[in-house]
Parts: sequence; C-alpha cells; structure tokens
Amino acid sequence: MAHIFCRTAKCQSFILILFISFFFSKNSYAQNGDRLKKEITINLIADSLISTLHKIELKAQVSFAFDPDQLRAKRSAELHVVRMPLGALLDRILFGSNLGYTLIGNDLVIALKKPVIWTIHGHILDKSSGEDLMGATIQVPLLKAGVTSNQYGFYSISLPEGDYDVQVSAVGYQTRQGHIHLNKDLQEEIDLAVTEHLLQEVVVNASASTPNPILFNDQNISQKQIYNTAYYAGEIDVLKKLQMENGIKAITEGSSGLFIRGGNADQNLILLDEAIVYNPSHLYGLVSIFNPDATNNIQVYRDYMPANFGGRLSSVIVNRMAEGNSKEYHLSGGMSLMSARLAVEGPLVKNRASFIVTYRRSLLDVFHSKFKLFNPSSVYYDFNAKVNYKLDKDNSLFYSVYVGKDNLLSADNYSNNWGNLTSTLRWNHIFNSKLFSNISVIFSNYSNLLDLNADTLSQKSQWKTAVKDLTLKADYTYYRSPANQIKFGISSILHQFRPGEMYNQEAYEFNIAKNRSLESTLYYSQELSLGKSFELNYGLRVSMFLNAQEKRNVFDEQGNLLEQEDIKVFVNPEPRINFNYLPRPDERFFITYNLNYQYLQLIQNSTLAFSSLEPWIPASRSIRPQRSNHFSLGYRYSPENFLFSANAYYKKLDHQLDLIGHAQVIRNPDVVNQLRSGTSNAYGVETEISKTAGGFSGTLAYTYSKVYRKISDINYGERFVANYDIPHEVKLTVKYNVNTKLSFQSFFTYSTGRPLTLPVGYYQHDGLNVPIFEARNTSRFPDFSRLDISSQYQFLSKVSANRTFLSTLSVGIYNLYDRKNALYYHLNSSSFEIQASTFQYAFGFYPWIAYSFRI
Repeated sequence: MAHIFCRTAKCQSFILILFISFFFSKNSYAQNGDRLKKEITINLIADSLISTLHKIELKAQVSFAFDPDQLRAKRSAELHVVRMPLGALLDRILFGSNLGYTLIGNDLVIALKKPVIWTIHGHILDKSSGEDLMGATIQVPLLKAGVTSNQYGFYSISLPEGDYDVQVSAVGYQTRQGHIHLNKDLQEEIDLAVTEHLLQEVVVNASASTPNPILFNDQNISQKQIYNTAYYAGEIDVLKKLQMENGIKAITEGSSGLFIRGGNADQNLILLDEAIVYNPSHLYGLVSIFNPDATNNIQVYRDYMPANFGGRLSSVIVNRMAEGNSKEYHLSGGMSLMSARLAVEGPLVKNRASFIVTYRRSLLDVFHSKFKLFNPSSVYYDFNAKVNYKLDKDNSLFYSVYVGKDNLLSADNYSNNWGNLTSTLRWNHIFNSKLFSNISVIFSNYSNLLDLNADTLSQKSQWKTAVKDLTLKADYTYYRSPANQIKFGISSILHQFRPGEMYNQEAYEFNIAKNRSLESTLYYSQELSLGKSFELNYGLRVSMFLNAQEKRNVFDEQGNLLEQEDIKVFVNPEPRINFNYLPRPDERFFITYNLNYQYLQLIQNSTLAFSSLEPWIPASRSIRPQRSNHFSLGYRYSPENFLFSANAYYKKLDHQLDLIGHAQVIRNPDVVNQLRSGTSNAYGVETEISKTAGGFSGTLAYTYSKVYRKISDINYGERFVANYDIPHEVKLTVKYNVNTKLSFQSFFTYSTGRPLTLPVGYYQHDGLNVPIFEARNTSRFPDFSRLDISSQYQFLSKVSANRTFLSTLSVGIYNLYDRKNALYYHLNSSSFEIQASTFQYAFGFYPWIAYSFRI
C-alpha cells in the first residue's frame, strides 16, 4: 500500500496544508458554537430587520451574511435582553419571519427556510350559555386569512410559525381580539359575549371584524331574528319567517308550504337536528312544527347545495335545535291567541353537560277561534328535548327528540290525526387539530290517520299513510389550510313506506303497495381559495337507491296469496360546483351548477295549498327518480350598513309526476299507475336591497319567476303553468327601534294570484250537473296582498343579584286594510240548480296581543 503515498516535495506540502486547514476549521467550528452561547445584553428598538442585525453584529462581534432582498421587507419588534445567549436572541428575533440561520465558516448565514406550520383548533361558544356558535369567524389580519366555525361550532386554522393578532367575531356578538405566540399546535375554546342591548338589531354589514354575509352560500336566520317576527295572532313561526324572505313563496295564506325556485313543496329537504321531516305543519299549515324556543338557528341553501346534502331538488332547510345553557338555569315561555309554550334549560354538569325541554300547545279550544278548515275544538301539541355531554376536550355526545301531534275535528266529529317523531344521537370527535368528525344515528316516523266518510259512525273507517326512516351517517371535515377545506362522508337511510292502507281492517284490496328502500350516499367536496379574488367550491355525491315494492295479488297454484317484491336499483352521480369572484372584500359575483336526484315524491290530487294527507312514494320500476339541472348566477354587494343582491336562475326538472284528471288517492290501490311523468322548466330573477343596521332597518325585495310543466296525458300533452306559478312578488319589511325597549315592525307583501282551472260548461248525468273544465291552470286567483303591523315593548327587572326577569309585550294587527284574499275555490253543485263557482276567504282584519318572558 506504500505506493499511494506522495514522494515529491510538492505533494507533501499539499498534505501539510490540508491537515492544518482541517485542524483550524475544527477549532473555528468549536469557537463559532461557543460564540452562539455567548451572552449578550442589548436594547433594540422596533426597526428593520437588517438594521437590527447590524446592531447585533457590532455588539456580539460576529459576522452575518444574507441576501438584502430577502430581508428588506422584514421588521423586528422592540426588545430588551440581559445576558441572553446569541443563539436564543436570534431565535427570538427571527421567530415568525420564515428565516433561519446556519454556521458556515466564520459567518452566520441568514436565509429563507421551509415554513413551519402549526394549527389552532377548538370551538367558538356563546359566553352566557356555553352553546356552540355556528358561522363565527376567526381571522388573522396580518395574513388576511380566516375560517368559519362549522355547524357544531368547531374551527381549525393552520398558520406559519409566528406571532399574530387574532379577531374572533359573530353576528350579534362582541368581537374578541387577542394575541398568540404560535410555536406549537394549540387547542383553544373561545367564548363570545352577546352585544349589550335588549332589542336585537339584525346587523349583517361586512366590517373588518365581523363575518361577511356575501361570502356565505347559505342564508342564516338566528333565534333572535325569529323572535322579532310575529305572524297570525302574534304567533312566532319559523316557516312563516322563511316565507317572508325573498324568493321563498307561499301560494296561499295560512300554508306552511315552501315553493322555492320552481320547485314543489315536496322538493325541499327539511331537517330537524339532521332528521328528515316529512310534514312540517300543524293545523293544515297554519303553524309549523318548529317551536322557536327550541330553535338555535336556521340554514337555507338555494343556490349552491353542498355535497353532504341531497335527496331533494330545490333547497335544503336545516333547523338546528338549541342545546341548553350549560352555565345556569333558565325558564322561558309565552302565550298568544294561538298557543302557549314553556321551556326550561340548564346545566346537568356545569360547563360540561346541559339540557333543554320545551312544550307547546294550541289554545284554539280555549279561545274558540273559528277557522274555515277545522273545528275550534281541534288541538295540536309538540315536545322537544335535548341533552349534551362533553366527555373530554375531543369528544361530545348529543341526543335530541321531537314529538308532535295534531287532532283536527270536523263539524260532524270526523277526525284527522297526524304527527312526527324524530330522534337523533350524535357523536362529535376531534381526531387531531385538522380532522373533525360527526357520526349520527337518526330515527324519523311520520304517520297520518284520516276518518273516511260513512252514512253512520258505526260504519266509519280510517285511512293511514306513513313513512319511517332509520339513518346512519358519518361526516368528516379536514382543514388542510385556511384556503383549502375538504369534506367527505357516507350515509345510509332505511325507508319504510306505507302510502295508504285501511287502518285496523281486513279490507286489503284497497291498500296501496308498500315499499322498503335503502338510500345510500358517498360524497366528497372541497372549498378552495384561489388567490385573493377567486374561490371555488365543488363536490361530487354518488347516490344509490334500492327499492323493494310489494307485489299485489300474486297467488300460487293453490290460490294462496304470496309475499313477493319487485326490486329496482338506481345509481346516479350528482356533481355540483360554485365559482366566486371577489373584486373587493364587499363585492361578490358567483355562478353555480347543481345536478340533483330525488328518489321520493309526494302525491296529491288536492288543489288546496294546505293538506295533511301526505302519501309519499319512492322511485320504483314504474317511477323514475326526479332529476334537476340547476344553473344560477348572482351578485352581492355589501357597503357599510347596506346589502344589495341580485340572482338569476334556470332549472330543468325531469320525471315530474302528476295525477291524471279525477284520480283519487284514498282507497285506490292503482293510484301509482295513474301517475304521469313529464318535464318542468323554471326560471326567474330575485333582487333585494336591505338596510342592515341602525335604528331604522328594512328590506325591499322583488322576484319575477315562471314555472311550466309538460306531462303526457295531462292538458292534452300541452305545456301548462304549474299550480305554484306566481310570476310577480314584492315583499317589504321595515323595523324601527325607538330605543332599547320599544320597537315597531311592519310587513307588506303583494303577489300574482296562483293558477286554477275553472269550469267552462256543464253536462247532465243522472240528474247531476257535471262540470266541463277549461285547459289546465288557464285562470288565476285574484292577486294577493297584505299589510301587517306590530310593536314590541320589553320590560327588564332584577330578580336577584345575578338574575333578571325579561318580558316582552307584543301587539299588532294582521291584514291591516282587511284585504279579502282567496283561501280556496270550490263548486256548489245541485241536481236542480246550475252550479256556481265561489271563492272562500279567511284571515281578514285581526288585532292580536302576545306575551313572552325569560328568567
């Protein structure tokens, strides 16, 4: 091996130099390491980072090397240190700047480093009650980044390592500001205090510290906003509040039906704590089943429908029940000429578990109120209860239940009884700072029992229709960054349909075939911020519907009735996309597309806008699922204290069902074969301007829309306007707060009369005059209009040092100028006299008084 060594003097000199360099560089590295431990005392003012490094250079007698272009925009804060090691001082100064330092020879090189990302997550809560706040915003002004809490109050925001000022805000709450030193993942529960005033203003203007309403794809209505809206006889009602909103139509007075963007009433997905509600009405629609005392907030989706929702074509309406106060006990309630209600809430374990229980009952039988549709002895009631328990910082359990019943009587003691029962068990789990899950088990049961006409009470029979659901679903949200949020999940619903059957009788020949169905869904969606001015929301929902329909009148060779089912499976992709352009923070343009399938449909042959008989049937071998292609574009502008919006939409609906003329639903086992399928086209423009803050506030809205249907074997196959085609609609809402206790409100609405079909002649059959009708929906009811006014006065008194008694006295007049709006139309028939068509009217001028309290 000796031949590898140098033998020349030149080579030996090189080896000696290399050895000496290595020896001194090793000593130099040790000296630099010691230099980073050198303790320094220095006073630094807020200055540019370059200037600060020069001062440290002189003080510590070290040499910094850096690219000035990388440091030119950086600044350092004021700092005073005593005997701090140089390395610790540099860590302190460079923290959050995305810069690091490295020892290279005798120099400390300052250069960009890979960002270190940390995540803050937790819940945003109401400070007084401990309830989760949905739609609250956490913002970091320095980075112009922010996120919104989800429907369970959870938030997660990932940021580069550094020091930040943070703002947390929600509509109706005081903005909270703070400072964080972010050098690790943090879990923070943040509570917000309610804005201090009695009469709550609806403040939705977009300032730097409050959530900007123009950015949301849904419409949010809080419990306070619901309380500020009184309907007939002073009744506070959730669905009537929605009917006062732009673009949501009620085709007649006293109906809870919602007709949104060319869709029928059954094409809205209505959820109560995630449970499907199949009939949201009391008293044929005069009142909804949603008790305002048990309501936390309402979300309405009309444009972009997120991929986690589906199964309906027109809209999603989410009613989230209140959770109860986890800090102190409260008793509240109220009374109007329509109903009385009572609610109690409080902690089971302070700050960890709470409950709320509410009860409401009608007072029609007490005040003997007279209505054209039912006997004053008719009653309804509903009951809500909810409990929740925080197992630990990452796990929470929720359980809620709703029970509601109607018992309506006619003048001759025939009854119509119906009701809803829903039950929801939820588990919220936080896997880590970025991944959140909600797993739910849900039960829903709707049933309707109707007395049938008979010559004597002993011959009276009953007809029953029902839908029963059992749902298991899992939803996940992954907060990748403030600009990138991913949602995915799976759900399955087991449906049982009884479209109609004779109740407790053996007259099976009249029953409509029963169905068992499985509706399963996978979905994925993503929300992306594309730079400062563009946002993209997109999603894909894949739905599978398996239906097993009872086969009727199938016998074996011996004549025994066989139990067989007809199986049909549908699988459909449902994409949706929403693209936003924000030229300024207070201005937004958007375009949206949704493809939706609906596997359930409601069959009715009544021209009334209100009916309790709600037979639901599923898609099957003979009925294809409904489909909707929905295009919309819109504009939102929100300058200070104002909000302007304009929307245009077009919707093409396929496989729309209608019954042929004179078809009956009750005691008709062949009703499914009397349904006909066709198409529907809807388009419209919705405009609105609102003043959203100050003592005087209000909204003026106008909608123009058209809805056409074309269905085989109906109207000779020619196109006709739908029953809910109302071209023109104007709504004006005004509120004036005199002071913190007294306010005045008014609501005016005008709309085109809804379509109807009138007789154009008659012929005689067995001595009776039988009408001959014009083409479908050729005529219209008279135009509808109404003006309501009301006033509220609030009383506040001290009960004890820590408890107050708040009560509200409300008075008003429904239909101030006594407009005679047609309720429905019917024919008076006689075998001896020519028939005369008549309109029936309800709800004229009606003064009312109501009272509510909370202690």
